[in-house]
Amino acid sequence: MSTEPWCELMRAISATVAGTRDEVSQAVSLLARVRCWIDAEEMRLAGMMAELSPMPERDLAEAARSTVHAAERALERAALATKVPALAEALVAGRVTGEHLDAVARELRRVEPEHRDEFLAGVADLAAGRSPDELVGELRRRARRLAIDDGGDRLTWQQSQVRLSSSLHRDSGLTRWTMFTDPVNTVVLDRLISAQVEAMFHSSVPEGCPTDPLAKQQFLRAHALLALAQGKGAGMGRPEVIVVVDTTVADADGGPVIDWGLPVEIPRRVLESLMGRADVHAVVVRNGVVLHAPGTLDLGRSTRIANRAQRRALRALYARCAVPGCRVRFDQCAVHHVRWWRHGGSTDLENLLPLCSRHHHAAHEGGWQLALQPDRTLTITLPDGRVMTTGPPTRRAA
Repeated sequence: MSTEPWCELMRAISATVAGTRDEVSQAVSLLARVRCWIDAEEMRLAGMMAELSPMPERDLAEAARSTVHAAERALERAALATKVPALAEALVAGRVTGEHLDAVARELRRVEPEHRDEFLAGVADLAAGRSPDELVGELRRRARRLAIDDGGDRLTWQQSQVRLSSSLHRDSGLTRWTMFTDPVNTVVLDRLISAQVEAMFHSSVPEGCPTDPLAKQQFLRAHALLALAQGKGAGMGRPEVIVVVDTTVADADGGPVIDWGLPVEIPRRVLESLMGRADVHAVVVRNGVVLHAPGTLDLGRSTRIANRAQRRALRALYARCAVPGCRVRFDQCAVHHVRWWRHGGSTDLENLLPLCSRHHHAAHEGGWQLALQPDRTLTITLPDGRVMTTGPPTRRAA
C-alpha cells in the first residue's frame, strides 16, 4: 500500500503553526486519521510477530520500547481483526479507532462462548459513528440481550457478571483493583462510600490528599472504602438512596420511570428489599421541575450553603455537572448560585445548579455567563460571544 497519502496528511498537520480555530480543528481531525493508520499498521505487525515468535509480547515490547501490557493490547487487536476483518478495514479507513477495537475485545471476554459469533456480527458498522464509550454501551446492551434471550433474567445476568481483579503496577509498587458490581450492590456501595467519606473527612482530610478536586474525591473515596473493609464503618448508619420518579415519560409498563441516582437500572421488585438496607427518599420530577421532595428547598438569604434536601432535589434532576457534555458526577460537583450570593442571589432551588470544579471556575473567574429559566433551560454565554443552550434536564434509567 502506498504511504504517500499518509505523508501528505502529516505534512498538512505540520503546516498548522498559527491558524484559526477551524484550521486547528481540521489538523486535529487529520491527526486522528493518521493515528488510525498507525494503529492498523501496529496491529498488522503484531499479528506477524505472533506467528514468528514464541514470546511475541516480550519481543514487541522490546522493539517498541514499550510495556508488555501495550504489546498484549496490540496482539489482542490483531486476534480480533482475524475474527472480524471488517474491523481492520474500518480502522484503516479511519471509521473506527484502536480504542474501538479495545472496547470490542474487552466486552467480548465477558460474553459466553456460545454467544460470541452473534455478538460480533456487524460490530464494525455498530462501531462506526460512535465514540468508544457509546460503543461500550451498545455492546453491553447486545450482550445483555443475548443472555436474556437465552432464558435469563437481566438482573440475574448482571449478578453473574460481578468481578473483582487486581494487577500490580511494577514501577510504583501500587496495586490496581478493578471491580464490576450489579446495579443493586452498586447503589448500596456507592451510597455507603459517600456516607463514609462524609463521616471521616467532614472537617479534615488525610496527609497527602491531592488538591485537584477530582483526584481528591478519588483519594477520599478509596480511603473510605478501605476503612469499610477494615470494619471501621459499622457505626455509620444506613446508606441513603434517592429514588427519582420522573413522570415526564412512562416506562414499558405505563408507569413512571424510576432513576436510582446512578446510571443503573433496577427492577421495581427490588425496591422493597432495598428499603430494608437503606434510607430511601423519593423525589418526583416532571420536565425539569421538582414536584415533590422531602425537606426545605428554599432557604432565601438565611445561608449560603445548600442543605441536604436541596442537594437531593438537584441530584434528582442532574446525574452530572449541568454543563452539556460534562461527565463529572453529581457527587463531585459544587452547588453554584446562578445569581451569585455576593450579588444578592438566594439559596433557593430555582437559583442552584451543580457544576464541576472546572466549570465552577469558568462561571466565577472564566467569564462564563449563566442564565437559568424556570423550566431549567440553561443558557451559557462564553467570553467569545458564543451561546450554548440546553433544555430542561431529563433523567432516564440506564
